[in-house]
Amino acid sequence: MCVFRTPTLPGPDPAVEAERQERMAQEMADARQRKQEALEGEVTRRRKGSGMRSLLSGQSGGIGFYNTNRNE
Repeated sequence: MCVFRTPTLPGPDPAVEAERQERMAQEMADARQRKQEALEGEVTRRRKGSGMRSLLSGQSGGIGFYNTNRNE
């Protein structure tokens, strides 16, 4: 005699289960699409980069190569 026996639950309704599976598949497809778009945006952003900077005509003017204020 088992007093603490759990009752068995009926299985899920096949129509509800099919709808749930379809909804999950749609959500996964949407997530994949958003991830792909984010990746494409990141690739585009990295490809643009910061451009080539000139050491002679730039704002720092090649200060890394020649600095008259250097204390050495």
